[in-house]
Amino acid sequence: MIKKIIITVVVVLLIVGGMFFVRSRKSEQSYTQSQVIITDVHKTINVDATMNPDVYADIASELPALIASVDVEMNDEVKKGQELFRLDKKSIYAQINNAKLAVERAELAEQQARRKWDMLKPEERKSIVKTTEQARQTLNEVYAQASKTTITSPIDGIVVEQNARVGEVAQGVVMRIIDPQSLQVEALIPEVDIAKVAKGDKSFITFDAYPDKIVDGTFVSMDVSSTLKQNSTYFKAIINIDDKSDIKILDGMNASVDIEIEKKSEVTAVARDFAFKDDNGYFVYILNTIPNSKNQFTKRYFQEGIVGDKFVEIVSGLNVGENVVLPQEK
Repeated sequence: MIKKIIITVVVVLLIVGGMFFVRSRKSEQSYTQSQVIITDVHKTINVDATMNPDVYADIASELPALIASVDVEMNDEVKKGQELFRLDKKSIYAQINNAKLAVERAELAEQQARRKWDMLKPEERKSIVKTTEQARQTLNEVYAQASKTTITSPIDGIVVEQNARVGEVAQGVVMRIIDPQSLQVEALIPEVDIAKVAKGDKSFITFDAYPDKIVDGTFVSMDVSSTLKQNSTYFKAIINIDDKSDIKILDGMNASVDIEIEKKSEVTAVARDFAFKDDNGYFVYILNTIPNSKNQFTKRYFQEGIVGDKFVEIVSGLNVGENVVLPQEK
């Protein structure tokens, strides 16, 4: 009987001890760990961008004439002077005849008006004369344009827009040709960031079409005139791709650009996710080594340098190789 009681007491003690152990383990907060290392610290600003050509040609007919033939299609490579499309001569001759009739009508109206010229007001005389002059000018323009029935390419490039159709009227821009070698990144820099960027700044470009590839670029220039977008002021900037053979780029592609505005190489640093800031400055958490302490972590303040995108430079307060922790939410 006594032996059974002793065994029961031991079991109870073991259970109580186990409960204490579990509770003490539950009271501990989980964490991830990192180290203070030597690395490069980069600070950048991020902007949206689009690929646009510096050399391009929007092809339009000077006359709203019918298209007789089309010689190129989308994505065709063309040479300067190469025929793109032709206009129908009959429709142009019709425009010449219409322009002649307009001149005849204007001249006749002016002749009739001059019979009572002295009775007209000065502004009426001016309007009549102007109408005749405009009609003659239009006729001369149509004559000059009538010789341009064959539309050719003014540059070497690739056809990226083709809206010319046989039998339709060539009105407005019907083709667009770009020089693919002139493609460059156009970004809009917010007004608050314009003082941070400068010519020659290294840039890192990520295209929407290639999300896993980072392309190196260089900040080239920024417009002096501003652009208003959604009630905010921006300045257009040009960023050149350092090696265009490294990736296939197309007109209109969207991209995200990180422009490097500050960098320090081979400095003591800690991962930014492990660095915090309060009223007293920057600090990290380290494991508390004081025996029987109620606090699992303790703060260690340090003097920061560059606060980069991924790392924070440590000027003093922490040494290379020290472990820092990131407490996890319970």
